[in-house]
Amino acid sequence: MTNPLTRAPGLAEVTAEDHATVLNLPLIEEQQVPYVFEGTAFDIWVRIDGTGTEAQIVAELAEAYEIAPEVIAPEVRAFVAQLAELGLVQQ
Repeated sequence: MTNPLTRAPGLAEVTAEDHATVLNLPLIEEQQVPYVFEGTAFDIWVRIDGTGTEAQIVAELAEAYEIAPEVIAPEVRAFVAQLAELGLVQQ
């Protein structure tokens, strides 16, 4: 069983109806601009709440977009890996 995805501690976030703006405060010296998530990036971001695994997020998005999970899974995996590299999520 994989662990739920959680957001890293110390993030400053402003979420609107269709986008989120995130700043990693612990890494403020390295990060000059906030990250803005829109579209599918936003749909993934809002699901990273400490309760769902990557597989559960894939299943939810596959249902929402009416697409096969195996089609969307590599894109979700790549985005989550990028978020982890940026220090925004913990796996």
